Amino acid sequence: MKRQITKANFSLISKELGYFESSGLITEEQRLGILETYDVKSGPNFIRVVVTIGAILVGLGILSFIASNWDGITHFVKLLIIFGIFCGVNLAGYQLTETNPRTGRSLIYLGTLVYGAGIFLIGQMYNFGGDFPTAFLLWSLGVLPIAFQQKDKYLMLFANLLFLVYLFGSFEQGFPYAGWLGVPIVYLAFYYFDKARQLLFAANLISLSFILRIAISYDLDGLYVAMLFFCLGLVMYGVKRTFEQDVFRVQGHILFGVTGVILTIPELWDVLVNAQSTRLVSILFALAFVALLFFLIRKGSLISLVFICVTIFRYYTDTFAFLPKSLFFIVGGLLLLAFGFYFERMKTKGGTLA
Repeated sequence: MKRQITKANFSLISKELGYFESSGLITEEQRLGILETYDVKSGPNFIRVVVTIGAILVGLGILSFIASNWDGITHFVKLLIIFGIFCGVNLAGYQLTETNPRTGRSLIYLGTLVYGAGIFLIGQMYNFGGDFPTAFLLWSLGVLPIAFQQKDKYLMLFANLLFLVYLFGSFEQGFPYAGWLGVPIVYLAFYYFDKARQLLFAANLISLSFILRIAISYDLDGLYVAMLFFCLGLVMYGVKRTFEQDVFRVQGHILFGVTGVILTIPELWDVLVNAQSTRLVSILFALAFVALLFFLIRKGSLISLVFICVTIFRYYTDTFAFLPKSLFFIVGGLLLLAFGFYFERMKTKGGTLA
């Protein structure tokens, strides 16, 4: 299987191989053989972007017109309009896929929007009950087979987004049992769609959201929830993997960074220690957390620098707000200058930044 790289990286490799060939290090056949092992990823296409935006605007215009005249239309005519537009744009999209693939695909995108609008409009027409998140679950389920049939990662990302809205919307409703089936499907999609990094990022985000929903359903205290996700973030960041290590590292870093800042709040610790000791425990955790961030900064982590700044700002607003703002900004600026100098030196010595 060929290795997929971006057009910019392929151009750089091609230029370097050309230099090696001109220097006599490799032959022309070797240069061409190496280039054959790569497959250039197709970036966003201008025509596809234009026709997709055009299709969305047309769809919004039609739906806006229908909504503005909704009260004066009978239920039967409303259903004809919804199903007519849905079937029409999808049929046109599939017919144009062969001759005009970009325009056809944009009409299929429009069909998924019409499908979602139809769910809400029909529910409004017949006063269907059900929870608001359920509509997004149904919408996601409708987009899913089209995404697999078209093997379109953007449609799959849209289905993932809708499913994520369903999970977050269910926080005030009942338990989202569809998550037990949805989480495996999003990881299956990652492999089915040639291991697209965006789908892995979305799948991890959905999994974390579902874990949060499970933790809340068991009425776990905020401290234990924060500690759980702090540990999950450390595992995602630290455990080595054979594929897409960068995606797990970035998400894990953000996760334990956010939860680490949350765990510096003294009030969270009152379930473990008495009220007089919460501030001391939170400060001890903050010192350990900042020490970890400094350790990662020494390894070239820019994300850790961001969370150190966030932690400092949190303590400034909570504890040191009496200090002059000018002093706070001067100290913060000096820290950033020092880190900038450190990172520049690291880069000149051949280090990497993450």
